[in-house]
Amino acid sequence: MTKRFYLYIFALIALICYAGNLTANDYNLIPSTGRKVFVPLTATSAKGQLLITNYGRSTINNFEYTLSFEGKELAKKEYTLPTPLKRMEGTTIEIDVPPHDRISETNLQVAITKVNGEPNGATINVASLPRLTVTKVPHRRVVVEDFTGMWCPYCTRGLALMENLANTYGDDFVGIAIHTSDALHCWDYAGRANENRSRPWIMMNRNLSLGYEKATNEFDQEKAAGAEMDIEVTAVWDDQKENITVTPRVTFCVDREEAPYGFAYVLTEDGKASQSWVQVNAYTQQEAYRGVSKELDFFIDAPYAIKGLVNNFVAIAAEGVQFPLKGYLKTPIVADKTQSHEYVFKNISSKRLIQDKSKLGVCVLLINLKTGQIENAAKCRISEHKVTGVAPLQQEQGSTVEIARYTLDGRRISTPQMGVNLVKYSDGSVRKEMIRK
Repeated sequence: MTKRFYLYIFALIALICYAGNLTANDYNLIPSTGRKVFVPLTATSAKGQLLITNYGRSTINNFEYTLSFEGKELAKKEYTLPTPLKRMEGTTIEIDVPPHDRISETNLQVAITKVNGEPNGATINVASLPRLTVTKVPHRRVVVEDFTGMWCPYCTRGLALMENLANTYGDDFVGIAIHTSDALHCWDYAGRANENRSRPWIMMNRNLSLGYEKATNEFDQEKAAGAEMDIEVTAVWDDQKENITVTPRVTFCVDREEAPYGFAYVLTEDGKASQSWVQVNAYTQQEAYRGVSKELDFFIDAPYAIKGLVNNFVAIAAEGVQFPLKGYLKTPIVADKTQSHEYVFKNISSKRLIQDKSKLGVCVLLINLKTGQIENAAKCRISEHKVTGVAPLQQEQGSTVEIARYTLDGRRISTPQMGVNLVKYSDGSVRKEMIRK
């Protein structure tokens, strides 16, 4: 133990001395390992991001860098900072990253060679930039789990945050509201809920705890981080509306020998309300928060005790949220090869929390078993056993089912919207569908 203590002290002294040497020169600009960048094989380039920090004494306006792979220089460019970088300041920059000549996972090297036209005095001037060259960049969605309760005065900030993310990001947002110790208590989430007794407890992708009233910046960063796999999901009632068959489809963009992932399945309901429920609200008349979001303004204008509040994203039933279900992904994983399986929510009529079956939805979470983080997710509404009305084309396709729906401008939607919808089916086909009402 004593030896380890002295080693720690020596390492700390060395680090302090090293930091002092870094600031000895006028120009010391150091790059940090960049965030993983996904580059389509057919693209000219994609934007890679990395953090740079000014450890020198002089303000930095521009710098030169080289981008290399396996000792071969791919690019040499000058970068002008939009805002000068002062001493001990850092900023994230974007650089153009070309694809590899095949689907692969490679590491590039970024070296900052000159600063303000002078040689970079940093001892460490090189950082790695992970590059994934892929056929198609996966679509990442962001999961937010809000552990809440009607008895909790400050939980209204979580409700406002969730509504704001839903209204801002649409189907890229996968929201799950887990009520505890109230009329909407979800027993299937009890184990996970007990991991933290504070309320609200709001987790984004299970790697970031949100302690404030708005989280658009955090959402943007999580989404931009990307994912190594696409997930699509469909859900279908049986003929008695007693069971729901959920079919996730997972497509990785790179090869993997292992698959340390598990699945969680969550049944949610929107629009839940009752005049007998009372949500207490600590934000009433809290003018200091006015303007954070229109969703929070609603609670500022509302009374302390709110009756009949509409609750969305409410967790009704779940499996795998504490111990993800394993064994569904076959290894080795082959890039661009879709894997699918089925999971069934059974005995729906026994779920006492359900108010309106037409407002139910299904969320599928793919969880990294090593880190506990949610890598990607998908959500969908539940189709009828015999499809009628707005989607007559599905009747003609037999086992072919709808897996995604978009507006003409490319925005993904979870339910049919008036006008022309673009519908993608499980066989890869895409068809236009006119929704008149």
